[in-house]
Amino acid sequence: MGSTLISNGTVVNADSAIRADVLVRDGRIVALGIGSDWTADHVIDATGKLVIPGGIDAHTHLEYPIDGFTTRTADDFHTGTVAAAHGGTTTILDFVKKEPGRSLYDTYLRRRDAAARRSVVDFGLHAIVPPRDQQPDVLDDLRRLADEGAASWKFFMAYPGTQMVDDGELLAGFELARELGVLPMVHAENGHMVARETQRLIDSGRTAEHFHATAHGHDAEAEAVHRAIVLAESVGAPLYVVHVSSAAAAEEISRARADGRRVWAETCPQYLQVAYEDYAGLGERAAAYLCSPPIRERSNQEGLWKALVTGALATVATDHAGFCMHQPDDLPPQKLRSPGYFPKVPNGVPGIEDRLMVLWEGGVASGRIDPCRFVDLVSTRPAKLFGLFPRKGIVAVGADADLVVWDPRADHVITTAGTHMRTDYNLYDGMRVTGKPVHVLSRGDHLVDASGSFDGAAGRGAFAERGTPHLF
Repeated sequence: MGSTLISNGTVVNADSAIRADVLVRDGRIVALGIGSDWTADHVIDATGKLVIPGGIDAHTHLEYPIDGFTTRTADDFHTGTVAAAHGGTTTILDFVKKEPGRSLYDTYLRRRDAAARRSVVDFGLHAIVPPRDQQPDVLDDLRRLADEGAASWKFFMAYPGTQMVDDGELLAGFELARELGVLPMVHAENGHMVARETQRLIDSGRTAEHFHATAHGHDAEAEAVHRAIVLAESVGAPLYVVHVSSAAAAEEISRARADGRRVWAETCPQYLQVAYEDYAGLGERAAAYLCSPPIRERSNQEGLWKALVTGALATVATDHAGFCMHQPDDLPPQKLRSPGYFPKVPNGVPGIEDRLMVLWEGGVASGRIDPCRFVDLVSTRPAKLFGLFPRKGIVAVGADADLVVWDPRADHVITTAGTHMRTDYNLYDGMRVTGKPVHVLSRGDHLVDASGSFDGAAGRGAFAERGTPHLF
């Protein structure tokens, strides 16, 4: 593995920015200093650049099954993590959905093995808690999974009849999570409200792709967020709300935090940068933009940015779930398999490679947040919430050498052809950004260099051991 010296850069952590050299040996950071005379096998000159902890994407869906396991997302653990690395992300947290005919525990072990064979960056796994009618003994499995490193569990409040759990199941799961020191997560949309509105739209013939956003209204998201917060508080459990898309939902979280409740939440770049107006007139091509919760009106975005600035939103993840518009040779039809009928469009958008650049442009380059807050949102806070800190999420002696050399003045245009995700479109195609990663290290291995060359074998990514989140 050898040693690497990153010299002359500005080290940016969530709480500080200092000029310092960084010495890496055997996968760890072994020294930080100014004006050092250290030597190393490899030297990276970071003059004029920032050295930040590798990004942690706490919400990805790689080779993820939908529709009764008949369709999977386009990126597998190899292509998806190669793309992540190119974008400056060195750890992902993906999801385990129970396979038909298998227990959640057995599915978890199988998926962990699959990720270990293919991932090029480190990874962890959240367990998705199925409804009790799919696995009556699921609470027993959750106890076992906590011992296997599943320090976070996701509950769906949407999709009745397939994934949605009821309030009683939420309470039981939240209570067990509190007992075991696990962080419960929720997909917060009122499933019955969404289903009712979807049927109303179908009955009135309004099934074009853009009506997906109408079906998934602001009120359905805000109600579910409020209810989840109340339920978690009633049993003394913390709570993490994934992919907040509505400013109304963010306001629910802001009020709860002001009242001292232990709730944290994430949003995603697509909700901050892309708007309903960008796809409402595209006809069937609007399928490219469909995800749940939906990409909402441009007028909604400033409320999300305000929540990021004030801390009501704690992290920025991607919810990367890419599906192709046109059919690849080895995949069944995806986004365009049922043109003009939004209920059949696979939900999900790509973004695992673009996250840091899009947030830097909209946040730091625009003056909304500073580089320290940027690092907190994309790395440090996820590390703390999901039991990875201080091994990850910080540039400090003893931490894993997951490092990104970031050029804050690099001028770059995001294009579909220029990214490494497998999808045949990119929501940010043509977006000009200032700031990008120019070197990416994962546990000391130099995965991406200044030329954009990649050097990392499938399977080099390690399962990230997770402790108790920094909130119990």
